Amino acid sequence: MSTISLQDKHHDNHDDHGHDHHKETFITKYIFSQDHKMIAKQFLITGIIMAVIAMLLSILFRLQLAWPDKNFPILETFLGKWAEGGRIKPDFFFLFVTIHGTIMVFFVLTAGLSGTFSNLLIPLQLGARDMASPFLNMLSYWFFFTACVIMMGSFFIQTGPASAGWTVYPPLSALPKAIDGSGLGMTMWLASMVLFVASSLMGGINYVSTVLNMRTKGMDLWKMPL
Repeated sequence: MSTISLQDKHHDNHDDHGHDHHKETFITKYIFSQDHKMIAKQFLITGIIMAVIAMLLSILFRLQLAWPDKNFPILETFLGKWAEGGRIKPDFFFLFVTIHGTIMVFFVLTAGLSGTFSNLLIPLQLGARDMASPFLNMLSYWFFFTACVIMMGSFFIQTGPASAGWTVYPPLSALPKAIDGSGLGMTMWLASMVLFVASSLMGGINYVSTVLNMRTKGMDLWKMPL
């Protein structure tokens, strides 16, 4: 009798478990995840990849800065027409500085500080189960990821990426005839920034909403962890 009761109890627990937790696939768990901890990891991994790209660009133009009178045949091997004779052309030098600065300021710092640490720590420190809007949180990452793809995609167009400096001041950013990268490359830079700003806005709304509405019982604004 006791054995049957134990089996029934195990069966009931199994049913409850299956009822409470829908089965997650690889795509819903790791790609289009709405879990704040997984989204933090996605931001972190994307940020690291972008940081490595920015570091490589930095090495390329600083190599030429360090030895201005030398030619580096390896540059022509990797960059082709952008570094004929082993020296980066002035326009392309500016291109590398522009994209390096853009990646470091917008994509690496944001992904590392806001996307990773805010997503990971805010719910845990407030005693909340997740962010106020997990779906908006997921969208925030994918807008960020799409912005990164567009920014990197500008390397593969004929005129090259934006070349107006990461601050994008006119006239280089405003006149397509001023420099090659100020045509389609500049348009792609701006499209990337629009998606990046939308991502940051969705993230910010989520952080503020979570802090104001989802603190655990008894935790007022003055009792929150710093």
